[in-house]
Amino acid sequence: MTAVTFPGSKAVTEPAALSVTDLAPKPVPANRLILSLFPGIDLFSRPFEALGFSVVRGPDLILGQDIRHFHVPAGVFAGVIGGSPCQEFSGLRREAPTGYGLEMLYHYTRILQEAQPDWFLLENVARVPNIVKPDGYSWQRFELNQAWFSDVSRLRHFQFGHSDGLTLLNPPYFVGRTGEHGAATASDDRSFEQLKYCQGLPVDFDLPSFTVEGKKRAVGNGVPLVLGSVLAQLVNQYVYGVTCQANHSVTRPGQETVTHQAAIVTGRPQQNVTPRACNCGCGRVVVGKAQYHNSACRKRVQRARSAA
Repeated sequence: MTAVTFPGSKAVTEPAALSVTDLAPKPVPANRLILSLFPGIDLFSRPFEALGFSVVRGPDLILGQDIRHFHVPAGVFAGVIGGSPCQEFSGLRREAPTGYGLEMLYHYTRILQEAQPDWFLLENVARVPNIVKPDGYSWQRFELNQAWFSDVSRLRHFQFGHSDGLTLLNPPYFVGRTGEHGAATASDDRSFEQLKYCQGLPVDFDLPSFTVEGKKRAVGNGVPLVLGSVLAQLVNQYVYGVTCQANHSVTRPGQETVTHQAAIVTGRPQQNVTPRACNCGCGRVVVGKAQYHNSACRKRVQRARSAA
């Protein structure tokens, strides 16, 4: 500690300067650099950062920025993630659409075309249209429900693609699991503490410069941490070949701490046959002669044919 005296004032003690060792850079592999679009307070990218990804956040209205004026160079980002505004596709909406939701989807795909990443991942509600995928990319669409992994119900659809034209994720699927609590939303009338619980945030999380309503809106607009964690692990496994995650402690709502196992890098999964998406449209992977991921998928198609 160093004492500094200013004219007409008392001595001020300053901390010693950091050593060069403390300031040493921490290299991040180029294939772990990803771009997060429509980030808000960016709950979506947090699980990716926990797994060693470096995240660059794009413009957002929360900072007075406009994605319409945002452009990126090609070949810089390995992945692009994001959840474009979903309000116009929500089943809860009663007003006529303005076209804003479709416009923001367009800008997501425009930036994909510019960035030319190895892979992309889009989050939105069930009624969102399919995006126009970049030429040459694989593409799948699948659903995940937060109730499959927690006591909160929140159904979301995801669209994933890879530049090799082949790689697909193989997300989990559960039947009959429901949540005790409803999903957090931007216009939620529950307390900030309750919304933090629903989104999986620790009890001490705060946004000090926001009003209470602003905090609730920002948190309610985010991707629940548990869904982000499932997706980050899927990308790690099927894109990067990491089958187990690094030892780290995660604090769940109520301050329960859970420790995960160490990472094992095996290389990207090698398959003797080309994976395909299930014929029912659920987006899950089938291989060989299989047409459906499970019996529920087969029954879904049978019901649709009977109703036609």
